[in-house]
Amino acid sequence: MLVLDSAGQEKWRGAAHEESRLESRRKALAAEIRSNTITVEPDAGRDVTNLLARMGRLMSSQQVMDRLKLSNPNLVFERSNADQTKMGIYVMRDIRNATGGIERRKVFICGMEASYMPEFNIVHAAQKKLPNPELMGNTEPVREVSWISVDTYGGETRGWRTVLVRLLHQKLITEYEIRRYFGWTPTHESRNWHHQTNF
Repeated sequence: MLVLDSAGQEKWRGAAHEESRLESRRKALAAEIRSNTITVEPDAGRDVTNLLARMGRLMSSQQVMDRLKLSNPNLVFERSNADQTKMGIYVMRDIRNATGGIERRKVFICGMEASYMPEFNIVHAAQKKLPNPELMGNTEPVREVSWISVDTYGGETRGWRTVLVRLLHQKLITEYEIRRYFGWTPTHESRNWHHQTNF
């Protein structure tokens, strides 16, 4: 005769649930470490946090704006109220209002630096402390939590090529206009530029 071992089954379910929870926490921590480090990984071997490696062809924001206006006269540039070091790029679009009529409005596209712009984004790295994933599931009690430091995104100085990519993807400028007013080929190899412009 078979006997139902409720206590044994409950213990087995509890252990399976705990193991599942631990595995879920391990995966979440690994994903967080990966997502933090991917923002500061090198671009074609160049350190994205190094000012000199990312400077390329420096342009003033006025030069960038003048060339973009030649590419698309519908672009509007405004200095940010919240951060005076940034400019907003907008486009004038006809938008249907609540009454069914058409209204011309500014639509935000992206931001850019208000002074000088490097050719490529410069990432300002920050350190983030995360629990050491090797200690997860450790059954031995520890007095101190072991932490690891991971480089992560702490901000950026926007490069003018990033602005071009955003406008190109929005179909507000064309490859022809980039070639004509900015030059298509970067001053040095950039995997990010190549990847984002080959769509």
